[in-house]
Amino acid sequence: MQSMTGFGSGEGTSGPVTVTVELRSVNHRFLDVSLKLPGNVAAMEMDIRQFLKDNLSRGRVTVITQMTLDKEAVGGGFDVDRVSAGLDLLEGVAAMVEKRTGEPQTLSLDQVLALPDLFRAEEPEISRDDVHAALMDALAQAHTGLMTMKANEGQALVDEMRDRLKTLSTELAKVVVLAPGAAAELKAKLEERLNKILTDGVDPQRLAQEVALLADKANINEECERLAIHIDHFHASLDEGGQVAKRLNFLLQEMHREVNTMGSKTSLMDITQAVIAMKDEVESMREQILNLE
Repeated sequence: MQSMTGFGSGEGTSGPVTVTVELRSVNHRFLDVSLKLPGNVAAMEMDIRQFLKDNLSRGRVTVITQMTLDKEAVGGGFDVDRVSAGLDLLEGVAAMVEKRTGEPQTLSLDQVLALPDLFRAEEPEISRDDVHAALMDALAQAHTGLMTMKANEGQALVDEMRDRLKTLSTELAKVVVLAPGAAAELKAKLEERLNKILTDGVDPQRLAQEVALLADKANINEECERLAIHIDHFHASLDEGGQVAKRLNFLLQEMHREVNTMGSKTSLMDITQAVIAMKDEVESMREQILNLE
């Protein structure tokens, strides 16, 4: 089983082009892809989306890419026109200063180099094939890292849910032991209360039947049995693995219903405490299951 939370990165190189890719995934009902692409990579947006569609099922996935060029492939040199214009400007200033002061002025290399934007970078023609090859290599690496982290996170969630199921089974066992005593206690209380408020003319047999009926309605044996079955099914689904989050979520809804019914049918303090503990475990698992595929 896999978590929907994960991170992966990769780097691919083809020719002078190097592309790095980062993939970040968080919980989402469907596959929702957000892209941050530089200009040369932006043309490959559909390739990226198709790759993720083929290899991921759910989650909000953020894709961040960067592209760099080999330094040796990037040339440069003087901008001759700008250097010429700069020299003309400096000579004109020097002539003005010399005319005003009467002192001869000379130009230095430092003054020339201080002129802005004298150099220009010459970028090579970037092959689309190189960009595509570097991108897809980096994307595949990032996907592998992402899936590894998702698997590790998913296993950690499964282990934690198994611990919670163990606690749930322990509390359920307590309730099963206490249930007969709770039913007997309820029956005794009903008989006592009814004997106080009813007249002597009431048929004792009829009274016993009514008390037995009310006590039966408060019986929680069926809820205990169904909860135990749901726990077994939950374990089986975890063992099966794969994308079973929807099935697990349904089982947790059923568990929640059975535990609530137990709590509403009995007021015995020991059972109430066990019910509260079981509710806590079920609610925690319902939150955890949201992060599983």
